[in-house]
Order: sequence, then structure tokens, then C-alpha cells
Amino acid sequence: MRELIADLYGALSIMRLLRAQIARTLALSSAQFSVMLGVWHLQRRGEPTVRAIAEHLHVAAAHVTAEIGALVEAGLLAKRAHPRDRRALGIALTRKGRGLFRRIMPMLREINDQLFAGISYGEIVLARRFLAGIIAHGAPALRIAEGQMQISKSGDGE
Repeated sequence: MRELIADLYGALSIMRLLRAQIARTLALSSAQFSVMLGVWHLQRRGEPTVRAIAEHLHVAAAHVTAEIGALVEAGLLAKRAHPRDRRALGIALTRKGRGLFRRIMPMLREINDQLFAGISYGEIVLARRFLAGIIAHGAPALRIAEGQMQISKSGDGE
């Protein structure tokens, strides 16, 4: 189990470094690039909402809202009334945002080909299922860890 956790941290570190480097080449922050990727991916199923983007990225909607604001200001994303949910805003790539993806797609393909070399589609599906389980059980595990911190703090003075 310890080796698996160390490998997960190693993989996460590589993924974060890659995301940061790609974002730098686009003059974006890592968070902004993540939001752009999320919108690009989710747009294939229709116009995504802030909530859908946040759920896809596993972050708070408030965080996504702040990044979307900066990306709208940069002309990469547009906000408009959502076609199916009047209470929500739809988020879409602008022409400039789509152009950015057309330019970087060859680089992203090359990176992904290298990163996932020798890994089968079945292994990717299995890994996704595995990671989804960790994500699903993360909040309860965090509550246990937070409870232990309270126990630890209350025992410090005794």
C-alpha cells in the first residue's frame, strides 16, 4: 500500500509539472489551463456550466468562477445564458480559445503519446475506476484525519 501511495504522489507530481509547463507556454496559470481543458472537453456534450466544470475538475465552483472571469477578460472564454438551465451560465470557448487549442493540439498529442506509452485502453479504464473510488472516499477519509487532528491538539497540554 505504501508503494502505491508513493507512486500516486509521483504521478501527481509529474502531471502537475506538465500542466504548469504547458500553461506557461500559453501565458496562463495552471488553474486557468485546467479550466480551459475542462471547457474544451465538456463542450463536446453541450455547453458546460460552472458547476459542471467544477465537478469535472473536482474543485469548488467559486474557484472555477474566478478563473473563468480571468479567461473571459483574456478573450478565451465567453459566458452566456445556458440553453437548458435558465439559472446557470453557459461557458464556451471563444474563437480565440478554439484557436489556442488548435495550436497546442499537436504538442498535447505528443505529450500524451509519451506519457501513456505502453498503457492499454483497458488499463486506463481500470485506473479511472480506481481513482474515482479514491475521490469518492476522499471526503470521509479527510473527516477522519481532521478528527485525529482534534484529538492530537486536545492531548498536547496533558
